[in-house]
Amino acid sequence: MYKIAIVEDEWESADNLVKCFDQYARECKVVFNLVRFKTGVDFVEEFTPDFDIVFMDVDMPKMNGFDAAKELRERDPDVPLVFVTFLAKYALRGYEVDATGYMVKPISYPSFRITLERAIKKCNRRKKSEVTLPSAEGELRIELPCLHYVEIADHDITYHTSQGNYKAYGTLRAIEDILPASSFSKCNRSCLVNLRNVTRIQGSSVFIGNEELEISRTRKKEFMDALHAYHMSKTEG
Repeated sequence: MYKIAIVEDEWESADNLVKCFDQYARECKVVFNLVRFKTGVDFVEEFTPDFDIVFMDVDMPKMNGFDAAKELRERDPDVPLVFVTFLAKYALRGYEVDATGYMVKPISYPSFRITLERAIKKCNRRKKSEVTLPSAEGELRIELPCLHYVEIADHDITYHTSQGNYKAYGTLRAIEDILPASSFSKCNRSCLVNLRNVTRIQGSSVFIGNEELEISRTRKKEFMDALHAYHMSKTEG
C-alpha cells in the first residue's frame, strides 16, 4: 500500500487525480491510501513523515505549492514530489525542491501513469533503506542513514536524526530488535549507535559528526569489533 498526499484547493482537479489513482489501482492491483489537503497551509500544519508520494498543486491561496514544498523538504528531504498546475512555465522551479515529476492540468491518464510509475520506483528504492520506529507522535518512518543514534534515559527514548530529534517511550532493547544488528551497536548502556555515521574514535569517545559519545569500558571491545565488522562488510561488498 502507498500513502499519497493530494494537496489541491480545486476539488474538481483533486477528484480527477483520485479517478486516475483508482484506474491505476484497478489495472495494476495496487492499493492507495489517499489523503487530501485543501491548502498548502493545511498540508504543512498536518504533515507527518509517513507519506510515500506527494502530489502538490502550485497555485493555492495563502501558501503556494513551491513554498509548501520547501517546508516539506525541511522535514522530509527525499519523499517523491509531483507538482500539478495549469502553467508549464513553472516546471523548472521544481528542481529547487527536487521534484520527481510535473503534470499540466487537465491531467490525462497516460501522462499520470508515466509520472506515477516514476514516483513509485523512487519510493520503492527509498523504502529498502527505511525503518519504522515507534514515537510519541505515532509511527516514525526514517531512512536508516539519517538515524545517527538512539539514546535512552529511564524509559524516555530520543532518536537523534539528520532531520532533528524525535521522542518515544519504551526500552532500548525493543529498538535494538527493530534495527539491523549489523549496522547498530551500543557504545554504552544508554546509546545505540548507527555504525555508518561514526566519523572517528578518539580514546574512549565515538564521534558522530561533531557529537561525542562515551564508549564505556565494558562495551568497548564489543563496540569496536562491531565497527570493524561493519566496515569489513562494506569493503567486501
